Formats: sequence, structure tokens, C-alpha cells
Amino acid sequence: MDSNPKGNQGELFVNTIAENIFLEYWCYPNPRDEKGDKKEICDLLITFRNTLIIISVKNYDFKDNYERYFNNTVEKALKQIQGAEKKLFGDRDIYIKHRKKEIELFDKKCYSKVFRIIVNLGRGLKFYHPSSYTKSGNHVTIMDGTAWFAITNEMNTIKDLTKYLSARERLFNKKSVVMLFCSDDEYDKNTHQKFLERMTSSQKNTEKHIYISGSELDLLASYINNSNSYPENLINDNYDNVFFDIDGTWKNFVSDSTFLGKKKKDKQSFFIDKFIINEIGYRKELKVLGEKLMSLNRFERRIVSNYFFSFYEKYKIGFEKQFARAFTDVSDYGFVFVKYPRELKGETLDKVLMLAVESFAVHTEYLRQDLILIAYYGDFKGLRYNNFELLKKYTDQEEKEIMADAKSLGWFSESFNYRKINEKEY
Repeated sequence: MDSNPKGNQGELFVNTIAENIFLEYWCYPNPRDEKGDKKEICDLLITFRNTLIIISVKNYDFKDNYERYFNNTVEKALKQIQGAEKKLFGDRDIYIKHRKKEIELFDKKCYSKVFRIIVNLGRGLKFYHPSSYTKSGNHVTIMDGTAWFAITNEMNTIKDLTKYLSARERLFNKKSVVMLFCSDDEYDKNTHQKFLERMTSSQKNTEKHIYISGSELDLLASYINNSNSYPENLINDNYDNVFFDIDGTWKNFVSDSTFLGKKKKDKQSFFIDKFIINEIGYRKELKVLGEKLMSLNRFERRIVSNYFFSFYEKYKIGFEKQFARAFTDVSDYGFVFVKYPRELKGETLDKVLMLAVESFAVHTEYLRQDLILIAYYGDFKGLRYNNFELLKKYTDQEEKEIMADAKSLGWFSESFNYRKINEKEY
């Protein structure tokens, strides 16, 4: 870490974005080896289920010295990433501390996906390598602060971000990549000379090369425009040298009506994000439920939210004394929405809500055995929620009893069947 105000400002920038987008429960700013040498492990650690993201932040004041940037700043960051990973996955148990949680053991065995990222906030660079490798041969993503901000705002769920990082990593894997992102006016004689020197130097290290005219944001827009993947002509390994001119792609992307329309549709999906923040927070007993909701990508959250609000509006007025329920399946989960009478309380309410879950499991022939319940009365009051994992199917007799009990309550019932749909249609 840079132990100076500029370094601290850089870390604050990255941490704030990560916490806002991915929710701070899973973000560990400046984690330390709490029961070891007490030294800082990295600038930011994001842990989520089987995914670990290690981030090193640099606020390099570029003064037209490319050799210093490549051979000093980037190399130093690579060593920090290497050191952090070596410590975290070494033989000794590592304990880390989240500022709102107790000291905890870093469970090195649960992480099957590791992403390594260097974020440089310094300005002035006109070209750079968007990827590199640690001495252990592990891929490292490199980007500037503007790119990190935009990517975490567009790919603003763990699922979307890691899918993008994986695709980007596959694209650049075992290739020398140089990204030239300055404007024509900025590409002066000195920059041209430095760029040629860098190209010559990088060609000595690998047989395959990618040259990109455009920025990290243009690369992101190319990915989104191609249905969240990269164009075939870019990922084709049959060529030793690929030149990809994507300059201006991001500018066209954000000015297109499709982009604005998507942003408008996404607004409702933040119901899920707010639900996690307001209702689950740091409650240990609800951590698993929070992780399941967080595992949904933005499109899946939009579908769940859309179905919920359709249900909510339909039974908002005139059904105060009645039961209503709905079901939809999205990703790995079945979602059960229930509106119940205000008078229903205690054990009776618990039994009725469980009956709603069970009856949909039977009705859908166990389409999903991992079910998430959201129930309320009136104008979204008396909120109840839980996660049920049905470890086994009911017997024929149990199914008959469940459906008979559900029928006796006079449910208003409907089932929204999720289908695989193109995001552009939705």
C-alpha cells in the first residue's frame, strides 16, 4: 500500500465503489493478518461464496515516464497481489477482520475462483497493458480508476462482474496485449515512439499479440453489445496478431436509446439490493439467504422484482381479508410471494406461510427445491421472509394433505413461469 495521502485517497475511491455496488458485508478494506504479523494483506478483498477478488490500488503520478510505470508501479502491484495470495493460501491459518464483524478465519478451501485486479488512479497514460501475470503465472487484470468505476456500475452484481472478468481473462490469456486509448490529438511523436518501443519489447515475451485502439470502456461496450461476450474475430486463436479498433464504442453505447431504456428497466431490480441492505444486513442467521439473493445477476433481479410488483399491485386493494400467493422460478431458486390478512399472527401464520411454500413445491412438481419466501400484509407491512431447502420430496399422502389444506384456505393463487428470454426483449 502507498503510505501517503494519495495512496489513501485511491483506496477510499475503490473501497467506496465496491461497497456501494457489492454491499459492504462482503468487502474487506485493507485486511490485516490479525493473528500473525498484523501487516496489511492487500488494499481490498472481496469474498463471496466460492469467489475471491484481490485488489491492489495505485495512485501513480504519471510524468511521461513509461518505463517507470511498467517496471516500478505495475511490478510493485504485481508483487503485492502475489504476496497477498501466497499469505492467504499458505500453510498457516489467516484471520481477518471486517470492521462490522468479529475476527474470522479466512476459509482458503472454499475459494475455487480467484480474480486479481490492479487499479491505477493516476492520469496521463496513453497506452498500457490491460493484463499481466504474477511470478506464479496467475492472470492479473489492470485498469484505471475511470474504467473500474464504469465497470462496477455496469456489471453491478457479483455474477455480472465475475462473468465479465472471466471473459476478459480468457480473451487476453497467454497473449501480449497493448491498449492505446488516447485521442488522435494526444498521439504525438513522443507517444508514437514510446508505443513502438513497448510493442517491440512485448513481442519478445509471447507469440500471440492483441493491439487495441480504444479504451477499457470501449472494450466493455463491445462485450455488452455482443450479448455479454466478445466478438468471434477478437477471441479467435488462429491468428498470431490481432488489431481491434473499437475507439468510440463506449460513447456510442451510452448515447443509444437502448442503453437508456435498460437503465430505466433496471431501476425496479434494485428492490432486491435494498431488501438485502434493509432486512438482512449483518444478521448471521440470514447470511445464506443474503448470499442467494446476491448471487442473482441484474437481469435476474429485474425479473424477480417485476413479478413481485405485478403481484403486489394486483392484490393491493380489496383483498385485505384474503390470502394471495404467487410463484416464479429464477436461476436456481423458486420465489414464493404471499399476501396474508393482518389478523393472522404467531404459529398460525407460520404454518400458513409454510403451507404456501409446500403447496407450490407440490404444484410445480418440485421444479425448484430451494425456495425463497417473501410475505406481507397491507401496504407491505408485517414483512416475513425465509429460505427453505426441501431435502426430500413429500410422500403421496403428504402431498394430498398439503393441497387439501391449501384449498381450504381459499387462496388466490397464480404461477408465473419464468422462461429463458433475451434481455433485449425484456
